[in-house]
Amino acid sequence: MTDSPELNEIPVDTRRASMAVFPMAVIELGTSAIRMAIGETDGVSGVRLLEELVRGVSLGKDTFTGREIKRDTLLQCVAVLKSYRRKLEEYQCNDPKHIRVVATSAVREAANRIAFLDRMYTSTGFIVEPIDDAEIARLTYLGIRPLLEREPELRDALTLLMEVGGGNTEVLLLRGRNIIHSQSYRLGSLRLQQLLKQYQATREQAIHIMNGQIDRAFENLSDVVPQHGQIELLALGGDVRFAAKVLQLDLADAAVVRVSLPKLQKLTRELSELTVEQIMRKHHLELSQAETLVPALLANVRMARILNTDHLLVTGYNLRDALLQGMLQPSDWSEDFLDQIIRSAEELARKFQLDLDHAQHVAELSRQIFRALRPEHQMDIRCETILYVGALLHEAGLFVNTPGYHKHSFYLIANSEIFGLNSLDHKLVALVARYHRRGNPKPTHEGFSQLDRDSRVILSRLASILRIAIALSHSRSQRIRQMDCVLEKNKLIIKAKGRTGDLSMEQLELRQNAGMFQDVFGLGVLLRENPA
Repeated sequence: MTDSPELNEIPVDTRRASMAVFPMAVIELGTSAIRMAIGETDGVSGVRLLEELVRGVSLGKDTFTGREIKRDTLLQCVAVLKSYRRKLEEYQCNDPKHIRVVATSAVREAANRIAFLDRMYTSTGFIVEPIDDAEIARLTYLGIRPLLEREPELRDALTLLMEVGGGNTEVLLLRGRNIIHSQSYRLGSLRLQQLLKQYQATREQAIHIMNGQIDRAFENLSDVVPQHGQIELLALGGDVRFAAKVLQLDLADAAVVRVSLPKLQKLTRELSELTVEQIMRKHHLELSQAETLVPALLANVRMARILNTDHLLVTGYNLRDALLQGMLQPSDWSEDFLDQIIRSAEELARKFQLDLDHAQHVAELSRQIFRALRPEHQMDIRCETILYVGALLHEAGLFVNTPGYHKHSFYLIANSEIFGLNSLDHKLVALVARYHRRGNPKPTHEGFSQLDRDSRVILSRLASILRIAIALSHSRSQRIRQMDCVLEKNKLIIKAKGRTGDLSMEQLELRQNAGMFQDVFGLGVLLRENPA
């Protein structure tokens, strides 16, 4: 595998001489292989890659065909992880804080995933963490962002970032560094390969079947991808890196290389005429790499044709690189990253034809109340972001119907993509919108009963704050834009600032809809008009 330039080129730091360098490692249980990357860092200036290991294990074959990981496959995983444990000991990498083990869709979708994860822990000592598509997209974006800023042709360009994995394909559409669209497609090279085994098809028929599946998966992209103007396709993944190497393009000396689409099409066509065994012998590949090669390259070729571009840009950056860098910054809730989450939510609001001015107004009022109450609730920027996004999208259900629209909001949000939110945060956003009106959360309600205690408390606090913000904006005239919030004798006193006019309607709504807030925070709420 090609080393990533971002990991090898560590900025010179005068502090490094006095800092202890320590090893770090990530292990990825993927659909067709278990990969490990070992690096070293001083904790400040970046990570230098020391070694990468790959062992083929067919987790995806089990999950995508039989829905369970077989016993033989489980034993293979145990053997590989034990061998990786020994390798880590050679590097004196023993601190659990510096080792992260993740699993992607093949483990996440397995019916026996809990038993599998328990067995990995008891047999190897590794805590395997299934990561969802949103986390993968977040890590990929954070890792690739410096590249987008560094490359002149990408700095201000419209770029579609695509990685074809064994189980899913991740797509990010960006303008410069700003995210326009984020989507995970249930299309993967191993899924396609396993699909073909259901048919007694010739090679030409197999190509036709795979192209049909790829086209169907990407057919909705035309709704979000501009139909005019140049779009750069930036491809990630071991399969396109392999293609670049065969085409004699050296990724080791460049952050990105340009791959001609006609040359990639020709290579894909030549590979499709070979059996998996012939590909293994000719190119010295393991089975896990050889059997996914043609489906992955086909998906990249079809995407290039959809975008009407004559080339692809290929980078050596991969998920292990992103995970290693992410361990230095395990929680990136920077202002820029929060902006990307909110941009994604606003794009979803436009899709559901929301009154975006009103939605943004409610979200801003929610944020002001949240910050004023911080001494009471002690919640962090993550919770503030969940509240803001839930406020932006609380009326999404009106897209379906007016009666019971809060329940429709929950369904639409829960089944939509919002960049940057993991599965729990995404669920909390949907539930905050669900409880912006009507009844309080109950154990029998969909989604609520699966939350742990801390998440239930967060949800109740955020939903009650949102109800106050909605009451303050009930007239939809945006009369209250700025306010001072103070706590006095078990009351939250809200003092409107500026020229507001008559606030009797908002005061009435506040009296009628402050019950949940009073129950959760133990505080009454009073709105005072500006005497000016």
